Amino acid sequence: MFINYSYGSILFTFFMMMYLGTKLKLVTAYVIKSNNIRSLQSYAYNRMTIPSQSAHRIHKQQSASSIRTHHTPLSMMAPSSITTNNNWEYITNHKTSKTVKLFKSVLRANKSKRSELGLTVAEGVRLVTDTLANEESRRLVRRIVISEEIDYTDEYQQKLEHWLSIVDEESRQRKEVEQIDGTCSINIGTSEVVTACSGTVTSQGVVALLDVPPQYNPKDENITSPSNNNSIPPFYLILDGLSDPGNVGTLLRSCKASYVTACILLPGSCDVFNPKAVRSAMGASFSVPILEMKKTSEQEALEEVLELLEDSGIDNNRVFAATMESSGSSNTASLVHYDIDFSNKAAAVILGREGEGLRSTVLSAIKQGKISTVHVPMAEGMESLNAAVCGSIIMFERMRQIA
Repeated sequence: MFINYSYGSILFTFFMMMYLGTKLKLVTAYVIKSNNIRSLQSYAYNRMTIPSQSAHRIHKQQSASSIRTHHTPLSMMAPSSITTNNNWEYITNHKTSKTVKLFKSVLRANKSKRSELGLTVAEGVRLVTDTLANEESRRLVRRIVISEEIDYTDEYQQKLEHWLSIVDEESRQRKEVEQIDGTCSINIGTSEVVTACSGTVTSQGVVALLDVPPQYNPKDENITSPSNNNSIPPFYLILDGLSDPGNVGTLLRSCKASYVTACILLPGSCDVFNPKAVRSAMGASFSVPILEMKKTSEQEALEEVLELLEDSGIDNNRVFAATMESSGSSNTASLVHYDIDFSNKAAAVILGREGEGLRSTVLSAIKQGKISTVHVPMAEGMESLNAAVCGSIIMFERMRQIA
């Protein structure tokens, strides 16, 4: 009997050790996967009190709750962790979120609908950071969605973190005095949420919703020179039906870099607040004054522009349509861009469409001697330059002269 009892005890002890060893491996794997020592305590508690699936649900709820109330600086967090302030809402479901639906509606909107909404989308770490860093464009930002996976390790991500804290503080102060204008809401979202708010295939982890800035008004007495130097003569860039968002965005960047007074769009031109154009412009869409002519007739729109320029001190003969070197009669021969005096006299340049060039209304004005022409010299055998390249060359020649 003694022998049987000992043999039974040995068997019982052996099987218990195997059982506990298996459970220990499961617990160890769980702890390693979660990388959180508290998970061991949570796991032990949940195994003793509730079924496994319920424990998993509670653990997720506890994690989400801790995410919403964490206050550690963003740059000090691990890449996989999330930090928010109390007023930074956390979005987990990209299918039901009203914020995501709003971003999608703006991204899908055509020009007229986007104009009706008065909103556009900017995305990318650098674009959003630069937009927030500019005081004027920062006031246009209404909502920002940031991916939980941004680790804030490189230079621009750290700048983004800095400006997010400033925007948050400014918005909080405005709300305290019930000043709704200029406030911005910040959201943290999963990668699926940010991707759903984005218009690109591969999101950089941050998107922003902005008000479209008001139209340029040349009669506004508060308008100052882009260079903060009123001695520099005004210069206007006029787009005659340019349709490519990339070219329009590039031209706006050149406008900002060369102190252009304003960019004027004739009917049929690309919507400068198309999200693609906004990305290409890298923030210039919100700092370069823009005037879009609403006339349905190209002739009426051009006449109104010429009248506006004349009221601003620019005679018709100082309005130059960019064209080919061979265009123009002997009396109206096209001038080389570096032969035009931009440093002492105000001027305007009209750029035509990609491929087709200037439209019939502008060409007719050239033939009638209402406006002048300009060209950029090219090597023999070249027919034309890209519209954005041509316009940028002319703008930076002016920049060279006034520097």
